[in-house]
Amino acid sequence: MRLLCLLVGLLFAVCAYGQSASGVTVSTLDGRELSLDAVARGGPTLVTFWALWCSPCKQELRALQSLQVKYAPKGFTVVAVNQDNSRSIAKVGSYVASQSFTFAVGIDPNGQLLQKFNGQAIPYSVFLDSTATVVHSSIGYLPGDELLIEEKLLSMMAGR
Repeated sequence: MRLLCLLVGLLFAVCAYGQSASGVTVSTLDGRELSLDAVARGGPTLVTFWALWCSPCKQELRALQSLQVKYAPKGFTVVAVNQDNSRSIAKVGSYVASQSFTFAVGIDPNGQLLQKFNGQAIPYSVFLDSTATVVHSSIGYLPGDELLIEEKLLSMMAGR
């Protein structure tokens, strides 16, 4: 059964490959509009979709914070897009502040951005190249997956 779930997840993850984020913006917690293609022009960008109620999401965010700190000087950017409903937004800000995340945090309470990238479940992540094109996507998070994320990031930085 687990294998079947993994295969279905992989099928959905592949669907976003090659999709463009050009012209896509996300509202941030502080009320700004963040252009994903502008962010992607600066280097590899990982957009991850998460929620407060999702324990794997919060584990992934902590791992991504480490990668953000390590690779931000080389142009890597994380954009974490929250999927909680509009009633929970205040809690999102408190959680982000308590974790001292340094990456941008967007809000998508209606799930429109998640749908644009064909996300079916969270955590869901897409890697954007410098043209804001999805070059990789994944569903789920298990401890150790950050090593796969780092491997993909290094591959992108090397131009492969």
